[in-house]
Parts: sequence; C-alpha cells; structure tokens
Amino acid sequence: MTRRQLLFRPAFPPDRCTNHPREVPLQWPSITSATRSTSSSPAPKAGIILIIIGIILTLILSQTAAIFIGLLAVAGGIALLYFTFAGKPTDADIDSDAASAIADVKKRALRKLGLDEDEVKLIDPVVVHGYYYKNIASGVQVKQGKDRVFRSSNYEGIVLFFSEHQLHAYKFQFSLVTPQESREQTDEYFYRDIVSVSTQSETFQVRDIKNIQQQVNFEEFKLTTTGGTSITSSIRDEGSVSRVISGARSLIREKKIAS
Repeated sequence: MTRRQLLFRPAFPPDRCTNHPREVPLQWPSITSATRSTSSSPAPKAGIILIIIGIILTLILSQTAAIFIGLLAVAGGIALLYFTFAGKPTDADIDSDAASAIADVKKRALRKLGLDEDEVKLIDPVVVHGYYYKNIASGVQVKQGKDRVFRSSNYEGIVLFFSEHQLHAYKFQFSLVTPQESREQTDEYFYRDIVSVSTQSETFQVRDIKNIQQQVNFEEFKLTTTGGTSITSSIRDEGSVSRVISGARSLIREKKIAS
C-alpha cells in the first residue's frame, strides 16, 4: 500500500496574531487509503461495457473463436471492475486516515502559537475538526458513504488554548489527497473581546464524485469577536466536543465578568 506524506505549510498571515514564530513546515502523519479515495474514473463504465459485449458475442455467435473472444471480454470486464474498486477505501478507512492526520494536532498548535503547555492549563484545550466541503486550491472531492455521511478530500479544524488573560486559536485546513494544499492561521483574543462561542447547523451545495449536485448538512463551530471577525470549523462528531465547548463558554463568561 502506497503511503504519502502531507506537508502542512502556512498559506496566509493571521489577522490578529501577536506571535510570529519562525515558519517551519510541519509534517503531517502518513495518509494511506485516503490517497486513493474518491477520484472518478472511466474504468467502471469500460468494465461494464466489456462484460455486456462479451455476453452478447457469446450468446448470438456460434463459432468457437467468437465465443472465446466473448468470454475473454467478459473476463476482462470483470477484472477491470475488480481492480477499479478493490483499492477504494471504505468509510471507516477515510475516517481513520483523517483521525491519523490530526493525531498530534495539539502539539503542532502549541508550536505554531509559540506557547508552552504550562501556560495554557486553565481548562483542557478545545479541539474541533471535521470534513471541509469547499476548495482549498485545486478543488474538493465529496463522497456520500453507506452511512449517508458526506466525506470530503479536504479537512479542517480549530484548537483553542486558554491562558490567564487570552484565548489562543490555531486553525488548519488541508487536503487528504494533495500534500501541497494546506492553510493555517493563528490568532489571540482577549476574553473581553469574545462575543460568543457557538455551534450552528449549516447547509452547503456540492457536486459529489459522480458529478451529482448534493446538499450537505453539517454542524459548525463558530467563535465571534467584537470586531466582527470569526473563526469557524465543521464538526465531525458533535457529541465529543459538546462538553469541552461548554467548559470554554463558562470560562470566557467568568473572565469577561472579572475584566
């Protein structure tokens, strides 16, 4: 199985970042099955056509040579279909690859923000992440799984750390299939400048790998400030982040009252 490395490279400067550490490309863990994920191919159609032609030749022609050619066509079509679909990842494969890619995201966030873990221990960091259904650079591939969940070749997330006087945010977006396509952003906010930390339901229109228009419904995390700026991320598993989001809201509320 082919393995590839994703390099996570800065793509734009942050709007309100007060930390600018030396830019060093951060290396993501290897991506396995996602690299073979969802690109559409003419091979399935060709395989089906070969099988149909082979069956027709076998049924309507009586010469041994023609029957042999028909059987070869059927066999070739079956082989083409097998090799086309045998390497396709399952829904679980894609989810596993995405999880592997962000396994050490807290460490990368601390490094990029220039923080020490001891500085941000007021509460546990908030980590929100999910599939990103928009383009990063060259495009996006979207596939609906057997569980009816839409999975994308692009992924995003946010890590929030909490120090005594500020909230530190690190946002990332990257492609699971194209290593060169990625973005990152760091921001710092005083607690008094934070208006809300919320989740909301969003709808987005996409074209899937079969070029069919689809409506994707997903939950989105959003942090909004007094200046009208905001940072957002889709939420892959809302249940797993609800508790930490609740803790963040409580801390921000306490800090705003005390300031």
